[in-house]
Amino acid sequence: MVKMNHKIYLGNSLEILKKIEQNSVDMIFADPPYGMSKSKGLSWAFSSHVTMQEVWDIFTRDELFEFNMNWISESLRVLKPGGSFWVCGSFHNIYQLGFIMQHLNMKINNSIVWFKPNAQPNITTRMFTESTEHLIWAVKDHSKKKWVFNYEKMKELNDGKQMRNMWSIPVTPKSEKWAGNHPTQKPFELLKRVILSSTVEGDTVLDPFLGSGTTSVVAEFYSRNSIGIEINNDYVNLIKTRLNSTREGIGDETTEIEFVEM
Repeated sequence: MVKMNHKIYLGNSLEILKKIEQNSVDMIFADPPYGMSKSKGLSWAFSSHVTMQEVWDIFTRDELFEFNMNWISESLRVLKPGGSFWVCGSFHNIYQLGFIMQHLNMKINNSIVWFKPNAQPNITTRMFTESTEHLIWAVKDHSKKKWVFNYEKMKELNDGKQMRNMWSIPVTPKSEKWAGNHPTQKPFELLKRVILSSTVEGDTVLDPFLGSGTTSVVAEFYSRNSIGIEINNDYVNLIKTRLNSTREGIGDETTEIEFVEM
């Protein structure tokens, strides 16, 4: 068994990314703030429940553009030539993210539509029910080094057929939220496809907005290293619980897990 290493930083991603060595990671997956939240949140017409009120997700239009430009630029700096850059978003931010990525001369290989067959209803009742998110898969300096795409593995995961760019994956089930609650926890299956498509065993995956830790959990499960950054200490404890459980579950006694407070 290959010895794995997972380093989790507690702190601001923009500050910590600057401390990571240039051209040092093989793949990046980012699930950044979508800029959807409001100071008063969003409530149902016939309920006291309020959602989309996360402080870390509140930006003005100019603030969101500056934030996205900064973290994408720093992430691109630490990515190796030929490395894959995956970013997840909704219609609220994905077009801006794609514009910035093209502006920074990344090659966009695919736009993935993640269809959620069990998406929550539209609580405003004033528009169509939003049942998709989007992922952009881009690569850095592809002319200098060819990117990794594990074509046969993707066929294997798709019953022997070419995997298309629309993925039907349910929202994160309760069985994956046993360690604690995170409002935007991504399902294991989503990160499984992303990581297995674009890396090989022993590669290092960076997630600048680690959240509930799914990227590191999937990396550990499939023998990849990971670097994660999370600003919320409560979520770091959630990550620690999930990552230790995954390590114990696969009987991996050699993996090193390091938590660093910046």
